[in-house]
Amino acid sequence: MGKILKNKKIIYLVIILIISIVSAIFGVDNYDKLFDGEPFVGTQVHEVEPTEYINVHYIDVGQGDCSLIECGGKTMLIDAGENGHETKVLDYLRLQNIEKLDYIIASHQHSDHIGGLPEVLDEIGTDIIIMPRLTKEQTPTNSTYTAFLKSVKNSDAKVIASEVGAKYSLGDAEFEILGPVTDDAEDLNNMSVVVKLTYGEKSFLFTGDAEKEEEREILATGADLDCDVLKVGHHGSGTSSSTDFLKAVTPEICVIQVGADNDYGHPHENIVERLAKYADDIYRNDICGDIVISSDGKTFNVVYDNQ
Repeated sequence: MGKILKNKKIIYLVIILIISIVSAIFGVDNYDKLFDGEPFVGTQVHEVEPTEYINVHYIDVGQGDCSLIECGGKTMLIDAGENGHETKVLDYLRLQNIEKLDYIIASHQHSDHIGGLPEVLDEIGTDIIIMPRLTKEQTPTNSTYTAFLKSVKNSDAKVIASEVGAKYSLGDAEFEILGPVTDDAEDLNNMSVVVKLTYGEKSFLFTGDAEKEEEREILATGADLDCDVLKVGHHGSGTSSSTDFLKAVTPEICVIQVGADNDYGHPHENIVERLAKYADDIYRNDICGDIVISSDGKTFNVVYDNQ
């Protein structure tokens, strides 16, 4: 019996050692070491007249977010849906003949946004990753986030912490980080990277799962939120899309990234009614499938699967 107990103790110690090694490599203690790039805070990237088109793809990944932007030969992916949708995302990127992305934005660390990113990073990759910097208390410890951090670490990408006011070029387009404003939100939804993309006279706003708390914080900065196309926050949940926020955004078109017959009842009926007071058109992945909005900088063209 003593020998058996001794062997069990050895096995237990080995398991603890393995866990410690994995945590040291991919855990919270080394989290800040991932960030190796400085944001271009407050920089005016450029002002040019559009020469071609911008294509914004709102990819149907069920109950999750995934948006692909193509402009002037440059590409950016914002999120990649839940675990299990990575094949759809990879097939979609390959259909667009994308061999490597220029940017990936991980809006926040919930699995319905980053679940498919490890495979995208492993198989296609990117030059730059932008994501929120979290505190130790905010950092998830689940397997999805661990897999994401592992892929980030193994990639050759420059990792940049999102910072309000940072501006970047994407072909003839420019995008600016508007949120998160603070770094102490208790709910990770309110750590969402909020991005405004401008192409010519037209603009797109991507809000991740930002809820009313983050919306208020962004409004308080005085940021120019006015846009033509709004990716609706948090899948059309009642926790987002406050009246004050929509008054500032005044979208012409709204896109809701949501899964059919989801367990959350998204989008909430009152939010759809509120959006309809501002937007001429509302498109939903659960109804439309994949949605693509193209612009020459002056007008829009919208196509979707289930037309």
